[in-house]
Amino acid sequence: STVVAFDLVAGRELWRIDPRQTAGTAALTVRGRHLYGLSRKGGLFVVDIPRRELIHRADVTSVSNGFAALVTNRGVVYGVSDTTLFRFHPRTFAVSVVVPDIDGGWYSGAHITNDEHGRLYTMQGRNLVRITDHARF
Repeated sequence: STVVAFDLVAGRELWRIDPRQTAGTAALTVRGRHLYGLSRKGGLFVVDIPRRELIHRADVTSVSNGFAALVTNRGVVYGVSDTTLFRFHPRTFAVSVVVPDIDGGWYSGAHITNDEHGRLYTMQGRNLVRITDHARF
């Protein structure tokens, strides 16, 4: 589960970090100076990009265990697994449930995206759903 930063223009590795996970990485997203990652066994890790340092790790198997997806939306990192839509607090990295029992009918692992209005899109069962979350931190 090593994370590697690569400069595509220069064609060289910039840095690498071991996020100390027991499984490979399922999803990554960036929020400000932080790189968020989920492992395939429900581990969250956060890397401070400018400092090139692992700053947070947590067990989030209560909401994600297996393949998952992440997206940054309106300054908040959201994730979706096969079972749950969730978000991370921007300062404490605490996880909270947005939609329980989402149970997306994915064939290739969960996916999530957003639009220019901050609405989230994923699957609930076999249906595409739009979610508007007004997280206040």
